[in-house]
Amino acid sequence: MSRPRNQNGQIMLDSGNWVLRYYEDRFDKTTGQTTRVRTKKPICPYAVHPLKGTASDLEFLRKKYADKISGWLTPVNKEHAITTGAITVGAFIEQSYWPRCEFRVNTPAGNELHMEPSTVEGYRDIYKRHMQTALIAKTKLADFTPRDGQRFIESLNQDLSHQTHMRIKNFLSGVFSWAIVEGAFRHANPMNEVKAGGRTKGGMNLEGLSESEKLRKTKIAASNEHAYTLEEVAVMLDKLPEPARTICALSAFTGLSRSELWGLQWKDYDGEKIDVRRKIVNNVVGAPKTEAREDSLYVVPMMRKLLAQYKKDFPQIGEGWVFRGVKGGPLNLDNVSRRDIPQHINGAWYGWHAFRRGLGTRLNEASVDHKTIQSILRHADVSTTMAYYVQPDRAAGERGLRKLSDVLQRKYKIKV
Repeated sequence: MSRPRNQNGQIMLDSGNWVLRYYEDRFDKTTGQTTRVRTKKPICPYAVHPLKGTASDLEFLRKKYADKISGWLTPVNKEHAITTGAITVGAFIEQSYWPRCEFRVNTPAGNELHMEPSTVEGYRDIYKRHMQTALIAKTKLADFTPRDGQRFIESLNQDLSHQTHMRIKNFLSGVFSWAIVEGAFRHANPMNEVKAGGRTKGGMNLEGLSESEKLRKTKIAASNEHAYTLEEVAVMLDKLPEPARTICALSAFTGLSRSELWGLQWKDYDGEKIDVRRKIVNNVVGAPKTEAREDSLYVVPMMRKLLAQYKKDFPQIGEGWVFRGVKGGPLNLDNVSRRDIPQHINGAWYGWHAFRRGLGTRLNEASVDHKTIQSILRHADVSTTMAYYVQPDRAAGERGLRKLSDVLQRKYKIKV
């Protein structure tokens, strides 16, 4: 039996009541089947409105009880629009994809379905900034083609980075993956063949910007690539006040991320190692990002001494947050990075993640094998470690090329 079209419902008299009759789908958990059933909802007793049931009488009832009728029919008609594809891309995102994201956020960490709240916030930001008022949001979902996707990507500001373009493309790809599962889109994912644009690392366009905006964009770009050197870490340990000093030291020598530092409690540290049990993102406490991130971290002797002194200066109170605010709650590290760090090190601050990149890069320079670096940084895949957390050593490359040149000249008598 085919699904009903968008419904208005039928108002009729039944057992002493005016009722609304319509169809809805019901899922049977026992059989796993969805069936269409006729539903009746009481609008009001006949005694309240003893009408004859003429067309004008029924129209009167429909207008008088419009809110009640809408409350019953709106969910049914939304579901009908979604599953038949009679819905725009924007409406599908708002009515189906966001609820799906919230379901995944509420799925416990450690489950493959789990999605981080920060990921959903990023998706919502993409939708608000780049899609909500664009033509793509008004395009009918079922009619969307790869060409529509390519046109949308090419309509974006091409001064945005290639990474930003890729995030937007991947967000849309996820939307259509869910639309396919929901039965609202019955073709291959249209974003699979779309080519993302945007500027590459060397192509930043600063033309026409004010000096302050140029400086801001340049600093952001540098922060996305920087890996702190040992010299930079030493300056921080010498110049920064507490608690910024110990926070930076701990990140530099363990690779703990900002969210993990934010969520650290004294009970997670046994004097030799740290067990990562939680993280805090936007003041929300959650489980570690992945199973690999739950691995224990070795704390070097120098860091143990720093932590011991820090605990004397900032004794444990309340829930035992290592880095705590005045009232005992977890210290907001975003505030620390803005208020307590840049001015003490001449603005040479590239964010918390530069500590993880710095640790990976320095370990690689010390000839630590790649699998060990992966273990220290707690990545699920060594390819992530090498692609994003180990910066190339240009000096080592130059030494290697000079060595190759010397060998070639000695062995093959090449004259220059």
